[in-house]
Amino acid sequence: MGFLHVLVVALPLVSPSLAADVCGASGISLQLPYFTTIKSSLNYASACGTHCIGDSKCQSYAVGNGFCLHFIKATSKIVKTISFSPFKFYDRICAPVKVNSATSTTSPTATSGGDTSTITIDVGGVITTPNIQTTDSPPLPSSDVVFPTSDKSFTVTYTYEDDPLPTVMSLGTPPLEKGLPAPTTGLPDLPCVIDPTNTEDQFNILGSNFVPLVSQAGNKLQPLPAPTSEAQAKAMGAPDDYVLPAFFFQKPASAPAGTYDIVLSGKTLQYVAKTSQGGLVLTTSSTGTTPVRRNGQTIVTSIFGVDCKGRLTVTQNGSPYTWDISADGTTTTFTAGKAASNRTMVAYSLQKKAATKRKFRKRNMYTTGQAPRCPDSPPDLVAKVFPGARGLNPNGCGPANGIDFVPDFSFGSCCNGHDNCYDNCEQGTFESCNDDFHSCMRGSGCAYLDHWYSYVGHLACLKAADFYAWAVGTSSGRDAFHSATKERCGCYCNGSQGLCGRADGDYQCTSMFGTDVNNCGACGRTCSPKAKCAGGSCACMNDQCGDRCVDLRTHPSNCGSCGHKCSTGYCFEGQCYDPPPDKCVPMQGFTNGDFSQGGNAWSQCSLGCNFFGGGIDFVDQDAYFSLNGPGSADIITTAKMCPGQAYEVSFSIRRSSGNNNCDVKYKFGNRGWSQSYSFPGAGNYGTKNLGPYNVPVFQKGDSDATVNGLSLDVAFTAQVTCTGSNVAWVVLDDFDLVPAQ
Repeated sequence: MGFLHVLVVALPLVSPSLAADVCGASGISLQLPYFTTIKSSLNYASACGTHCIGDSKCQSYAVGNGFCLHFIKATSKIVKTISFSPFKFYDRICAPVKVNSATSTTSPTATSGGDTSTITIDVGGVITTPNIQTTDSPPLPSSDVVFPTSDKSFTVTYTYEDDPLPTVMSLGTPPLEKGLPAPTTGLPDLPCVIDPTNTEDQFNILGSNFVPLVSQAGNKLQPLPAPTSEAQAKAMGAPDDYVLPAFFFQKPASAPAGTYDIVLSGKTLQYVAKTSQGGLVLTTSSTGTTPVRRNGQTIVTSIFGVDCKGRLTVTQNGSPYTWDISADGTTTTFTAGKAASNRTMVAYSLQKKAATKRKFRKRNMYTTGQAPRCPDSPPDLVAKVFPGARGLNPNGCGPANGIDFVPDFSFGSCCNGHDNCYDNCEQGTFESCNDDFHSCMRGSGCAYLDHWYSYVGHLACLKAADFYAWAVGTSSGRDAFHSATKERCGCYCNGSQGLCGRADGDYQCTSMFGTDVNNCGACGRTCSPKAKCAGGSCACMNDQCGDRCVDLRTHPSNCGSCGHKCSTGYCFEGQCYDPPPDKCVPMQGFTNGDFSQGGNAWSQCSLGCNFFGGGIDFVDQDAYFSLNGPGSADIITTAKMCPGQAYEVSFSIRRSSGNNNCDVKYKFGNRGWSQSYSFPGAGNYGTKNLGPYNVPVFQKGDSDATVNGLSLDVAFTAQVTCTGSNVAWVVLDDFDLVPAQ
């Protein structure tokens, strides 16, 4: 399960097996290339390699994101492997490389004794401009260009780009190779199998073989007898539903810490007692820690304890005893001393039994739960196997993850699967691994005992499966999960981003092969001002000609293509341009004065139309006014005029229909209205030409004139007023504003 499946490159000199020639490793360079090109004929491996062979300085090369790069050192000395890098690195010996999309690279098997040292980069200070051979940008595609036609000063605002090639201000560092570790603080507390201080936390008592104790003859406890016939087994019901006696812990007032009575629930409480002969009886009250004489026997009750995993302990007068089912399976015995195998009676929690029937809530796979593999910052981290991690290491049903003795059931494959799940960085979570482990044991682990003649064995197996699953859900199980995570898993950014940050733990997911000029090809690799990051390489903002960054759309010596000079000294949209003079040239002042473009450049009712019914339409290349009754309406446009220039205005009017009397007047800026001019009377539908009339002269700085380049923009308004109670349809047309003769 190798992390990211990349070819591992030794940094710096390592064992011969890791320092071999590299052909096609994904990664980032820790030194700058001396040759860079985006020429399409060189941006694939075989062509770039052939070019490298032709240059004695070239010891390694790389391709990616349309680039061909050459380096003066071997790949093993300058490259840090990163699987999501778009750049593939090759040593000189690899050239020429036959392109075959069906091939792939694999990771060599990591060994525990391998040298995995990395290069430390000193980035203190500015790196000088490298000696980089360059290639020109391709010419712009041919296109139709509409040159500026207004007298707005093109030359006053004309600028173009001409800068040195980009440099790398800081080489930066590789992203975090082994990922972020799992959080080990601030985690929720994991409860023990049994809480002896809570009398509501009831339990069954099972032997180390997980056969339960049942009450017999009123005051005795013994292992559950096996049925002697299929009919008897059926009468007992399903093993998982067989009702067993429930016990709870009770703290005697005088008992030392960790010492309890075990009490059998029922209408009449009974206390579990040890006899002086090592036998087991039930009695009606606690004896405390001092043995007493009852019913002809010396007994003591306050001797029991329980550890976090649910194993019952027995201590009398400071001496330990081992309590377990006897060898013949018919009774229980107390034996002086602690069993070397830790086999002892266990407490089977009825609360946990009920809890296992509930559905677990859905969790974030990596950052939530009782033992998250990843921290929650930066967000959306995923767990993966880090480079050089150990392989899967299942140990069967050993003590590492659960209780200290192995159940005598067919749990081996389930235990191995549980170990492998803990080792599965990508898919295994603490909760899901434990749930699957539980299901496996209760399923395939116990299925072979599902017969009437192995009724007790089947019941014991199901109890063992529950108990063992609960044990791995305690803090010791979480410790084992953390150990597996530490030995195999690192937390990485999702997708093609890398973990960039500082040693103090302030890491961020960063795209190093996109457009970030502060992380261009490596963490913290910064490009010089006026540069962009293109696929992880510092590049010109627009185009490149020789050793200069230019814009082929505007550069007068590289207009449209490198080396194309404009004799006029101006380049516009990649074509040479001869702009108008840098002074205002008097021309027609109205745009669309004949309304050939409908109402384009004109608006209406800016002063406020005041009439009943009707409106203004720009139809048939006219300004058409329809007024119902008395009232007025206006149209307005912007006249373009040269400062200090005298102009003359003329236009035409005519009546289309109606008999109301109508007049028209106009004004430029705020200079006052002209006199009123009458439309032809009713029945006269001929055109009446007006003008030319003198227009006030405007200067820069006038409050009613706006500077627009070399010219002035002045508002022009024409207002039509009609009297009478009838209707009128009148037309304005052919507005003309030209320099005065």
